Amino acid sequence: MSQKDKVELYSIGTELLLGQIQDTNAYWMAQQVARLGAHTRRVAILDDDVDDLDIVFRDAVERDTRILITTGGLGPTPDDLTVEVIARLKGVDVVVNEELVEHFMQTRDITRREDVRPGLIKMATSPEGSIVHPNPAGVAPCVETQVEKTTIYNLPGPPREVQALFVQCLEGPIADIASGDRISLRVAVNLPESELGPILHEVMEKHPNTYLKAYVSLRERIEEGQRLPVDIVAHDVDDATARTLLDNALETFTNLVQQKDRTVERLPE
Repeated sequence: MSQKDKVELYSIGTELLLGQIQDTNAYWMAQQVARLGAHTRRVAILDDDVDDLDIVFRDAVERDTRILITTGGLGPTPDDLTVEVIARLKGVDVVVNEELVEHFMQTRDITRREDVRPGLIKMATSPEGSIVHPNPAGVAPCVETQVEKTTIYNLPGPPREVQALFVQCLEGPIADIASGDRISLRVAVNLPESELGPILHEVMEKHPNTYLKAYVSLRERIEEGQRLPVDIVAHDVDDATARTLLDNALETFTNLVQQKDRTVERLPE
């Protein structure tokens, strides 16, 4: 993978670490990053702690992560600390975006600035110099900040808002940094995982820029034993070469499976 297409995803919230809610945002965004042809290098859940967040984000910048995406920590409560951390990271002050405050006033029929609730003011704050993208599905915006070679996008936590802002603000930038095209195919094979594992590794060794993954949790019991879904993913400079690579990997995989007197079934997309 090219160094220039590295993306990292961080979900922020003590409630995630306590298991009170499930982190579906990272799962969904990782799929979108792959679809757009970039590479997710790291996914992590972080606590609502300024020092811990600062250490993790600073490390990501030092490793030249191209796009860093966070979800959570942009709300009106005292434990929503993401903006403060990014401002510290960049070495700037936190400022109120008056255009966003005006937007909040217009959408809520508020006529006087002093009547805007402190929680809304907090959600209108951002690091000085950052770009603020209004939220089409909620309140807290997407905050875009450039720190050295890393572009940081801070998104709110609710999944509906994450997905709306991702489409609006992130699809283009992620596609722009992608070093090629990534395509995938799902097949099923009637082999146990213990016999399938060496085959997957052999295909990946023979065909660089491919990734094969068996989904044991999705296996089905059948008369011959079990039926395992397998994803075959190919990444190359453009769609045509990626498809050729995928076809070659599939042919190798099929031949190796057939040597064990088993079959490969191509599943519908």
